[in-house]
Amino acid sequence: MHILYLISLDNQHDAGKIYKIRDRLAYWRKAGHRVNVWVLSRDHEEEIRGLSGLDGVKVFHALPFHFPFRQQFSWVKKAERYVRQALALHHLTEEIASLNPDLIYYHQHIWLPGLAGLLKRYPSVMEVNVIDTEEVKFTPLVRRWIYRAGRKSLIRAVDGLVCVTPEITARFEKYHKLSCTISNGIDLQRIPLKKIDPCKKAHLIFVGSSDIPSQGIDLVMALAKKLPQFVFHVVCPDLPPGHQQNIISHGALNDIQLANLYAKMDIGIGTLALYRKHMHQACPLKVREYIAAGLPLILAYEDCDLPVDPHILQIPNKPFSLDDAWISKIENFVEANRMKRLPESIRQRVALERKETIRLAFFEKILHRCRTKGLHPATSSAHPAFGEAIPESTAASSFADQMLF
Repeated sequence: MHILYLISLDNQHDAGKIYKIRDRLAYWRKAGHRVNVWVLSRDHEEEIRGLSGLDGVKVFHALPFHFPFRQQFSWVKKAERYVRQALALHHLTEEIASLNPDLIYYHQHIWLPGLAGLLKRYPSVMEVNVIDTEEVKFTPLVRRWIYRAGRKSLIRAVDGLVCVTPEITARFEKYHKLSCTISNGIDLQRIPLKKIDPCKKAHLIFVGSSDIPSQGIDLVMALAKKLPQFVFHVVCPDLPPGHQQNIISHGALNDIQLANLYAKMDIGIGTLALYRKHMHQACPLKVREYIAAGLPLILAYEDCDLPVDPHILQIPNKPFSLDDAWISKIENFVEANRMKRLPESIRQRVALERKETIRLAFFEKILHRCRTKGLHPATSSAHPAFGEAIPESTAASSFADQMLF
C-alpha cells in the first residue's frame, strides 16, 4: 500500500505531532508499506525539524511575504499564515498526480481552497483528535467562521475517520462514515525510564502550551504555589525559560532534551482543564511520553487506555479551587509514588505496534470498500491491490471490536 500522510505543521508548536508521525512512518515502512509525508507549512519554513531529513518527507511552503500591520494585530498574522497554507496546498496539488498514492491519511484541519477536492480524488482517511466544534470556539472569529463553513465539505470528502477517543467517534456518527477508534500510541523505546533518586525533592513535569486553555497551565501554576515542597517543571514553547520559586520554565525543548528531562522526573501532570471545551476523554501525546518514561500520573480526564491504578491519580474534570482536601490527596499521591514507576502492563497499553496494526488494517478495509463500490474509479484501476482481502491476522476481534459503522 502506498500511503500519503498529509498534515499541516510548524516548528514552534508541533513537536509532539512530529514525533508521532516519525514513529508511525518507521512502523508503516517496517510493515512493508510505501509512505510519503507531505507537510503544509503554516509559515514559510522550508524544513520541519525532526522530519525533513527523512526519506519521503517533503515540505510545501509559500514564498515569504508579509501583510501590513501583522505586528500590531495578531489576527492579521494568522490570516497571513492561512494564505500561506492555501498557496502551499496549491503547489502540493500540482505534484500529487506524479505520486499517485493508494490512500491519503489526513489530520483534520481548517478548510483550504481545493482541499476537499483533493481528498475526494483519492481514497482518504481523516484523523480526528478533538471535538472540533468545541475546540474552534477558542480561535479568532474569522478562523472560526472559515472552519465552520468548510468543515462538512471535508468530512463528506473522506472515505473514513480515525478518532482518538470513543467520545469523539460518537460525535461523528451522524455522518455515517466508516470509522474506527484508535487512541494515540508511542514507541516505548524512544523514551528512557525514569531514574529513582531518594535524596532529592519530588520533581513534577507538565508539557503543553499556554495558549490552549484546556491544558490548564494556570492550574499547574496554582498547584505549584500550594505545594512549595515540590519542584514543578513546565515545558511550553510559548513561555520563556526561567526559574521562579519552585517552578522551572524550560521553554521549548527538542526530543533529546525532553527525553533526558523525563529521566530526572518523578511524576507527570496531564491535561487539567478539559472541561473548558466540554470534553471528558483524551489521550494526549505528552502523557504517552510520561507513560513511556514510567512516570506515575496526575490526570483530570478519562483515558480509555488506562485502568484504575494506584500509580494514577484521577482528579475532577471540572472547575475546582484546589481546596485543602484535593491538595492533601495530591501531596500524599506524590509522596507515595515518587520512588515508583508505572507497571509494565500499563506501559504496554500505549505501545505503538498495537495501535498501528489496527490502523493499517482499517486502511485496507477502506481500500477494499472503495474498490468493491467503484469509488474513485480513476485511481482504483491503477491499484489492483485495493481488492485484496484483509489478512486474517489483522482482522482479529481487537480490530473488529473498535469498528463503528
